[in-house]
Amino acid sequence: MGEKFTLEEQKAIASVLYNLADADFRTHEGEDECLKTCLKELEFDVPDFVPISRNELQKQAYETLKRMTKEKKRTFSRMMTQVSRSDGHFGPREQAFVKEILLMCDVPFVHR
Repeated sequence: MGEKFTLEEQKAIASVLYNLADADFRTHEGEDECLKTCLKELEFDVPDFVPISRNELQKQAYETLKRMTKEKKRTFSRMMTQVSRSDGHFGPREQAFVKEILLMCDVPFVHR
């Protein structure tokens, strides 16, 4: 990873990833492990972190995500792909949520 993410970016990304892992209303062990790996890559270690709720993301996180550099957006997009596929099923709710983030935050789709 080239550029370091700011704390604001880390919180926005972590919130999206937590919401994505729970998009189908259940979090599998594979998703938990993948989420931990992504947060470690972000260098995000906030023990008392409370993710932004799904209905508040647009107000509290989308602008931060939009302002990120292309490199950071690609890294973030890859993380969303990894989390969404980590339970072996990229379901309709996960797909809809990822599409929303990609469109609303000008993030390119990275499929690996």
